[in-house]
Amino acid sequence: MAQEVTIVSGHVPPDHAAGLVDWSALGRLKGTLVILMGVTHVATSSELLIQAGRDAATPVLVVQDAATRFQRVLCSTLADIAQDCAAHEIAPPAVFVIGPTAGLEVPHTPAMAEARHPLMP
Repeated sequence: MAQEVTIVSGHVPPDHAAGLVDWSALGRLKGTLVILMGVTHVATSSELLIQAGRDAATPVLVVQDAATRFQRVLCSTLADIAQDCAAHEIAPPAVFVIGPTAGLEVPHTPAMAEARHPLMP
């Protein structure tokens, strides 16, 4: 499905002089965007992506504490992700997956049924 995947770090504020990420360019991309270490600046990052052309309804998947027994998964949209992260107390470490791939339905297997995914619909 995705023909492009871009992975960036989100730990530096998007408007910081030391930042190397071109958020405007990322907003124009159509493929999958993965943001590592982006919890603190999720509101600014998502706003800049929308301003640069990403559809506000773009699916976003957040995985906190991936591959641990504390893993939590949150499904949202680019417009709502900052509010949803705050409401569900998403904290580092977390990975954000933005784009069509994030909207795909995850098949449920017996192993998945045993995993802890309290925020996944």
